Amino acid sequence: MDNSIFAKNKRFTVLAWVLAILVLAVAIPFNLIFERLNVHFDMTPNNLYTLSKTTEDYLNELDDRGVVVDVYFLAKMEDLEADLEWLALYRTLLAYDAHDCFNLIDIDPDEEPETLKKINPDGVYNFDVADFIFVCGDMIKRMPGGMAYVYKTNADGQVTDAEFRAENYFTGYIKSVVDGEQPTVYFLEGHGEKPLTEMTRMTTNLGNYNYGSGALNLTTAEAVPDDCCILVIADPQFDLTDAEYQKIYAYTEKGGNVSLLIGPNDSKESFQNIQRLLNTYCIAMNYDRVSETDENRHSHDEPYAMMCDIAEPSGDSTEDLTSALLPTVNDLVTYMPYSRSFYSTYGTNYGAMSMDIMIRTATTAQAEPWGGSQLDQDAVTGENLSLAMYSMDSQREGSKLTVFGSADFITDEGAASAYFINPLQLFLSTITWMYNSDVDMNIANKARTYDSLNVNSSSEATGLMALFIGFPLLIAAVGVIVWLRRKDG
Repeated sequence: MDNSIFAKNKRFTVLAWVLAILVLAVAIPFNLIFERLNVHFDMTPNNLYTLSKTTEDYLNELDDRGVVVDVYFLAKMEDLEADLEWLALYRTLLAYDAHDCFNLIDIDPDEEPETLKKINPDGVYNFDVADFIFVCGDMIKRMPGGMAYVYKTNADGQVTDAEFRAENYFTGYIKSVVDGEQPTVYFLEGHGEKPLTEMTRMTTNLGNYNYGSGALNLTTAEAVPDDCCILVIADPQFDLTDAEYQKIYAYTEKGGNVSLLIGPNDSKESFQNIQRLLNTYCIAMNYDRVSETDENRHSHDEPYAMMCDIAEPSGDSTEDLTSALLPTVNDLVTYMPYSRSFYSTYGTNYGAMSMDIMIRTATTAQAEPWGGSQLDQDAVTGENLSLAMYSMDSQREGSKLTVFGSADFITDEGAASAYFINPLQLFLSTITWMYNSDVDMNIANKARTYDSLNVNSSSEATGLMALFIGFPLLIAAVGVIVWLRRKDG
C-alpha cells in the first residue's frame, strides 16, 4: 500500500475526529449557556412558544409605566418543565416573566397556606391546584388552570389535538386588573326580594367567576350604575314602580341584562310593571304554582319540589345554554323548588328576539292558579310547562333576559341541597352567557397537534420495525464497509 495514501487517509481520519471533538466542545458549553439564560429557539410552525405582538406591545407599555402585576401560580414551575404536555405553558410563562411588569410567584398551595391566606383573607375565592391569581392593587382575578388548554378527542377517547389558549387569557386578565375593571352583578332590593345575606354562597360563586356583587335600590338611585353587567331581581314580593321600570328599561336599551327569579306569590295584586318588562322580551308569566302529580317525580311528600327536564336547544335557537346539563352529559336529576311557569308571547319586536325554553316539566305536572286576579281559573294539566326561559333582543344592543320560576335554589339553603344543583348551575351559566367577565384581547389560539401511528397487526408492526430500525442500521453498515474499503485501498 502506498504510504502517501495511508498517511493521507490517516490525516483525514484525525481531522474528522478533531472536528467532531470541536463540535462537541462548542455545542456543550453553548447548550449550557442557553439553558442557564433560559434562551430557547421556537421552531414550532405556529410559534407556540412565542408571545404575539399584541402581548409584547402591551407588556412593554406596562414596563415603561412601571406597573407590576403579581401573578400567583398554584403549582411549581419545575413540575411544568419536566412535563412535555405542559411545555407550551412553561415557555409562555417564562416569556411573560421576562418583563418587569409580570411578577410570577409559583407556590405549592399545600406547603404555603399562609400565601393563600394573604391573597384570599376573606375566603371569597375557591382556589384549586394550577390556578392563576392576578393581583394589581386591590384588584384580584382568578383564572382556572384548566382554561390554558382545550383538548379534542377521537371516538376512542384519544387526544387528537389541543388548542393553547393561555396567552389571550393571560393578557386579558392582566389588562382587567390593571384597568380596575370588575363587572358587578347588582341585586335589586326594596320589594321584599331575597337579601344578599341569604345568598353568600351565590356571591362567593360570582367572585370565583370574577364578578363583583352588590345591592341596588332604584327608589333612591338615579339610574342603574354603569358598572352593572347584570341586574338580578330575586323573588320580589311587590311590583316595580313606574319610575323603577323606566330606569330598568333605559338600562336594557343600552344593552343591559336582567335576570328575574320570581316564585309563586299569593298576592291578589298583579305585577304589571314586571310583566311589562317581560313583555318587552316577548315573555309572559303565569300567576300559578306548579306541582307534580306523579309521586315518582317529586321529592318525598313535597309535590312542589318536582323533577323536571333540562330542555335541549330548539332548532331555531341561536344560543346553547343547556347542552352541558342534559342527561346524556350530566347524570344528575333536575329538580325545581316551589315554582311558577312562563310562556312566550308575540310583540311588535318578536322578530328581533332569540329565545328558548331552558327548563320544562313533564306532562304529569299541573299548574294551579295562584295570586293575581286569576283564582277562578281551572288548573292546567297535561302540558309541558316552562319553568325557565331566556330571550335576547338584537334591537337593544343584544340585551339579554332570563326568567326562572323560583329563586329558592340561589339562597344558601337551596344551594346546599343536592336536589337543586342543576338549576343553580344553569343560573351560573346564564350569568357568563349574559356577560363574559373575561377581557378578550383577540389573540389567536395556537393549535398543538398530536401525531399518532395506528398498527393493525403484528406483521405490520414487524415491517415498521424493520423500516425504522433495520433500514438505518443497513445504511450505517454500508457506510462502515465503504470507509473500511477506502482505508484499505
